[in-house]
Amino acid sequence: MENIIKALQEIQHNGKKPEILVDCCTDDKEYNKYRKVFNRKFHYRPTAIVLCECTEHVQQALLIAEKWHHAIRVRSGGHDHEGECCGTDTVVIDLSKMTKVVVDKEQGVARIQPGIRFNQLVPELGKHDVCIPHGTCGSVGIAGFTMGGGWGPWTRIHGMCCESLVGATIVLGDGTIEQLSEGGGRSKEELLWALRGGGGMSYGIVTELVIKTFELPPNTIKFNVEWDDSPAMSVLKLWEGLIAPGNNPRLIGTNLMIAAIPKPPAGSDINETVHECTFFGYYAGSNAELVADINIWFADLWPTDITIPDDTDDVTKMTGFAAWDRISASKALLRSARNRSLKAPRPNLNSATPLRADTIPPDQDPPGPHKITCRIVAEERWNDEGRKTLIRSLQSDLVYAQGIAAGIQCYVTLGAITGSYYAGYKDPGFPKGSAFPYKKRPYTIQYQAWWDEGKQEIEEGIEYDVNKFSNRAQDWIEECRKLDFPETSGSFISFKDADVPTRNYFMQSYEQLKKIKETHSKDPRNRFRTRKTII
Repeated sequence: MENIIKALQEIQHNGKKPEILVDCCTDDKEYNKYRKVFNRKFHYRPTAIVLCECTEHVQQALLIAEKWHHAIRVRSGGHDHEGECCGTDTVVIDLSKMTKVVVDKEQGVARIQPGIRFNQLVPELGKHDVCIPHGTCGSVGIAGFTMGGGWGPWTRIHGMCCESLVGATIVLGDGTIEQLSEGGGRSKEELLWALRGGGGMSYGIVTELVIKTFELPPNTIKFNVEWDDSPAMSVLKLWEGLIAPGNNPRLIGTNLMIAAIPKPPAGSDINETVHECTFFGYYAGSNAELVADINIWFADLWPTDITIPDDTDDVTKMTGFAAWDRISASKALLRSARNRSLKAPRPNLNSATPLRADTIPPDQDPPGPHKITCRIVAEERWNDEGRKTLIRSLQSDLVYAQGIAAGIQCYVTLGAITGSYYAGYKDPGFPKGSAFPYKKRPYTIQYQAWWDEGKQEIEEGIEYDVNKFSNRAQDWIEECRKLDFPETSGSFISFKDADVPTRNYFMQSYEQLKKIKETHSKDPRNRFRTRKTII
C-alpha cells in the first residue's frame, strides 16, 4: 500500500503535481469530500484519489496502478447511479479539476475537459452565444453524460449529446495518448464511434471532448406544468401527442414525471386513477408564444398549476422537487394573454451563476440515496396495453402513504427522444454515426426511488420514519425491472442499474462495441472494468 501511494505522490508534469488524497490521513476532510458519490446509498474508501489536472497526470496514475496491480476507477462528475466511479481499495483517477473550456466559433466546436459540470459549462458557453445538447442536472459532468448518450432539454431538436461528439483525447490501457477525430483513420474513428453512446471507461480515459456547438435561439423558457387531480392515463396520452414527430418544434425537450401511489382498491379503472403528474418543458420562443401554445396544448385537460419564471425569478434554482418562489398562472390569466405580448422571462442576473435568457438553466438537484432502473418504449409495439402496464406499475402495495409522508419518492420520469432530430436522422453508417442504439424510440421510462436516510417527519402527532420504507421502495424498483412489459425493450446506460444485463444497454451496438474494446483499447487485462463496462 505504501509503495503505490509513494509512487502516486511522485507524479508530475511540467513541474505540476496532482493532489493525492489517501485514507487514514491526518486531515481527512478533503478525502471524505472526494470519496463521496452522488448516490449516497454507496460509501467507499479508495486507497488513493488522484486529483489530476492534465492528461499526463492521468497517464502516469494509470500506469502506476497497472504496475502495482491496483484496480482503478475514473470519476468526473460522480453521478454514476451505481456508484461505479468510485470503489473501496481502488485508485480513483479524479478528473474534477480538469474544467477548461475553449470555444472555437469558426470551427463550430467547443473543446471541453471532462471534469466540468453543467452548472459551470452552460454559462461559459453562453458567453460565446453557443450551446451543446447538455443535460438537466447541474452537477452532472460532461464526460460520462456524453459517453452514455446524453439526454437533455435539447434532445428533440439536437439529439443526444453523443451525436455532437466529433473528437476526443483518450488515454488507452498501455498509457498511449490518442487524439481521436473524424477522418483520423479507421481505428480512431471506431473508438470515437464507441464513445458516442457506448458507455464510459470501457475504451480508455477521456481527458478532452470536442463537441459541435449550435447558436442559441433568441430566447428559451424552462417551465413546469402540474396535474394533481387528473387521470394519469389522460396526462400520458396528452404528453405523447405533444412530442410526436413533427409536432411542436418549439418544444425543444420535455420529460414527464408520474408519481407512484399505494395500490388502489380492486376493480379500480386504470384509465381513471389519479397520480400527481409534472410536465417539465423546455421551449424556444417568447413568453407570449408559450402562453398561446399552453392554451392550445392543455385546453381539454387543464393543469392544477403552471410555473413560468419571470424576470424576478432565479431560474437557476428551479428544480424538480424543491419548492421555489414562482408565479402560478391561472387558466383565465393565460387565456386573457392570448392577444397581448408578455415580457420574455429573464434570469436573475444577480444570482451566483448568471445565465443568459437564451440558455436552459440546469437543475440544482442535491445528492441522495436512490435506486433507478429503466426501460425504453418500443415504438412499433406501443399501444394502450403498454400504457396500462406503465400506469399499473405505478400502483403498488410496496408504496405507502406513510412512506411518502416520510420523504420516500417513487415515480417515473419519461424522457422524450422523438423530435425533429431523430425523425430526420439518416444513418451515415459505421463508424460515422453513433453507438447510441435508441434513435427511433419515442421516450425512456426511468423508474426512480429516492429517500433521505434517517429522516423523520412528525405530522399531526404521527411520526414517519423513512428507514421503515426505503427497503420497500427498492423492492418496488426490483418489481418494475422484472415486470412483464413486452411493449418496451432495452435500457439506457445513463440510468444505470447493475442488475440489468449489459447487452440490454447497447442492443444492436453491443457486439461491435466489444470488438472495439478488444481491438483498440490496448487493455488486454481489462483494467478498464466495472460491473457495467462493455466487457
